[in-house]
Amino acid sequence: MLAVLPAAAAAKAMVGANIGGWMVLEPWITPSLFYRFLGKTHSEGVGMDSWSFCEALGAEHANEILHAHWDEWLKPEHFDMLAERGVELVRLPIGDWTLRQYGPYTKCMDGAEERIDWALEHFARVGIKVLLDVHAVRGSQNGFDNSGMQNKKAWIDETHFVHW
Repeated sequence: MLAVLPAAAAAKAMVGANIGGWMVLEPWITPSLFYRFLGKTHSEGVGMDSWSFCEALGAEHANEILHAHWDEWLKPEHFDMLAERGVELVRLPIGDWTLRQYGPYTKCMDGAEERIDWALEHFARVGIKVLLDVHAVRGSQNGFDNSGMQNKKAWIDETHFVHW
């Protein structure tokens, strides 16, 4: 049976947006971050998710790239633009490694906490609520790139793998 909400109830729905791809890397959202791995072999290191991005590039180099990404993906003018468009709530996915780093995330995610604080302050300034979504957890909750570690892949040889 399909329930129909009265017009007054439907008018109370929140207008929201997603800030995916900022703190949890997914190649389909941020392909340009992953172009650097095209033509690389398994032994050379191939980034396919947040874990392997940090692992393949090394913490310091990956962190430099992430800082540039964080600065470009979410800029000060975006907060006002979202508010002007009536956005009341944003979902901000983070990994469990974002605030307590481990494995290849150690030093790779340096500065993430400060960037999140910065975003929270700007969202508060324009009156937008934030759903801080712990979107990915240690060991991968589903084995896909959106969980931080795509671990359902098997390398066939140096240049080919199967996944999903």
